[in-house]
Amino acid sequence: MQALARASRGIAAAVRPSAMEAGHGGQLQQQQVRGIVVQVRDGNLDRALSIMERKMRSSGMERLIRARTHHHVKDSEKRVLARKALMQRVRSQELGKKLREILIKKIRGQ
Repeated sequence: MQALARASRGIAAAVRPSAMEAGHGGQLQQQQVRGIVVQVRDGNLDRALSIMERKMRSSGMERLIRARTHHHVKDSEKRVLARKALMQRVRSQELGKKLREILIKKIRGQ
């Protein structure tokens, strides 16, 4: 987990709000947030790390980091990822077809 956290520093930008960023007349400038943001509540760093790990898994960032650190991917994992990508494309195409049919029915029905 520490290796993933270390590697994610380059990908996920940390938000560091500074109280005295006086740009124009004392107004605070908003920083853009990119990547995964996790709040540490009550100093519970372990909980924040587990939440970050869960968010990284769900967003696919963990796979990106592993792909960058490890160049070798097992053939079985390649097949699984290829199948997942294929199923996602098929689902997306089916949804597009259904939406087109609904729109055509609406247009012709009116």
